Amino acid sequence: MIRYSAIGAVGYVCGEMLRMMVAHPEGKLVNVLDSFGVGDSIAEHHPALRGFYDQKIMDLTDENVKATAEASDVVFIQVPSGDVPHWADIILAAGAKLIDIGADIRFRDVSVWEKWYGQKHPEPELTKNAVYCIPEVMRDLARGKSVIANPGCYPTASTLGLQPMLKAGHIVENTIVIDAKSGYTGAGRRPATNKILTEAENNFCAYALGGGHRHTPEIEQNIAYITGRDLMKPETWQYINFQPHLLPQVRGIEVTIYATLDRDYTNDELFELYDSFYKDEPFVQVYPASKPVQTKWVYGTNFCAMTPTYDARTHRLIVSSVIDNIGKGAAGQAIQNMNLIMGIPETTGLMYPAMYP
Repeated sequence: MIRYSAIGAVGYVCGEMLRMMVAHPEGKLVNVLDSFGVGDSIAEHHPALRGFYDQKIMDLTDENVKATAEASDVVFIQVPSGDVPHWADIILAAGAKLIDIGADIRFRDVSVWEKWYGQKHPEPELTKNAVYCIPEVMRDLARGKSVIANPGCYPTASTLGLQPMLKAGHIVENTIVIDAKSGYTGAGRRPATNKILTEAENNFCAYALGGGHRHTPEIEQNIAYITGRDLMKPETWQYINFQPHLLPQVRGIEVTIYATLDRDYTNDELFELYDSFYKDEPFVQVYPASKPVQTKWVYGTNFCAMTPTYDARTHRLIVSSVIDNIGKGAAGQAIQNMNLIMGIPETTGLMYPAMYP
């Protein structure tokens, strides 16, 4: 049995994680905590969970976090940027493992986080003890560890779409362009004018124009890891163009990746390369050029689906990669990482098809 708890109970990611954990044969929920909705049943904020959990939301205090960690094997946490280290110290001192779904410990070089998040990191030492883990990329680093940095949604879809060709070594330096689109759950649950129905419906827009999105350096760090660059020297990393957009849908991410190659491929060769690379990865599905992937194919799951293609006229790789942003992009991958560090099969509780149509 794995005893687990969650901090950030009211958010979409916690609700999705709890929904997914209903199917987990080893999981037992201990507590849910937040600074919002204190005293409410978890089902008041996530009605789909009614009848599955009866826990009430506990206040996010030092005392409650300590007691929760002492009763848990794993604590999932998603709180505002800069807040994780305080709670991490309490959780780890109590003997529980920590999976941070936010960004506080994703960067090996703390100066990168400080540059992109605009604040001084409260505890750089914590990042040294953390393992950033997309299991399909760096699972060997995470086995048996106590502190996991769960990757971002855009970086997950982008990194998985790039990895086979990065390993093959045929991408021309600094030619990667990632055109990314996400459903509105990626913007979180707190109210905002651009998320109300009259603003979002039938609307499509770019945001963070000009390379200003915080997931840019995370993707660059992943590329550095895959290609053997020094993660502590960001000046040696490959630069990318990453441009996100908001889709008029609730959930789902599609990233279209472009990169110039130094040799030609046929689409059949690309499919064979990608399909062979991921043949032993249960959560990655590769499709041929004749079958472009769709976000609905992974809706509500921990799967990533992709279609690699090649434009011979421009000598460019084009990969369409899709995930559910709060599934494989957050909650599903957090559960996969929990399975990994707890020494049970990564697929436990996560092998089910998408909700389709």
